[in-house]
Amino acid sequence: MKDEQVVREYAKALFDVALNKNILDKTIQEVDLVGEFITDPEFEGFFQSVKIDGGMKKSVFNKAFLHEVSTTTRNFFWILFDNNREDQFNEIRNELERLVDEQRKRVVAKVVTAVPINDELKAKVQQKLSQATGKEVTLESVVDPSIFGGMLIYADGQIIDASVKSRLSHLRERLTLTR
Repeated sequence: MKDEQVVREYAKALFDVALNKNILDKTIQEVDLVGEFITDPEFEGFFQSVKIDGGMKKSVFNKAFLHEVSTTTRNFFWILFDNNREDQFNEIRNELERLVDEQRKRVVAKVVTAVPINDELKAKVQQKLSQATGKEVTLESVVDPSIFGGMLIYADGQIIDASVKSRLSHLRERLTLTR
């Protein structure tokens, strides 16, 4: 099985179980809590090591989290340990967050501009994207002077390229074709 497919299947399985048990928010919090621990540089080597068996990892997990997390979250991590998928935890967590955002009609949009955008323009872009997608939009602003001006927007699997760099490139192509 390809890694992307594995990541999707693990995330979807946890999402479905938590949603059906009506503990989605609690599960997300618990996964984040445990995630901070197992990705901490002091412990990451232990949890990522293929030389340490799943039983030992479960034992350490139990000592740290047995009374802190639900059975659903515990079982999820135990399955990761049993199947040596700890190295894919961050990708699984990201996919789980994407599923939650999708279910709650939320999207994170990345807006790339040549200079920082002000709050007024940010609010306008956010409003337009919310109208276009029908979802609650959270904007992540990135500055990249190489686009010269305008903006690039990455939202909901789409790219809107309104950058000066792109316009100049299209103009250059058109001028080259008219020779």
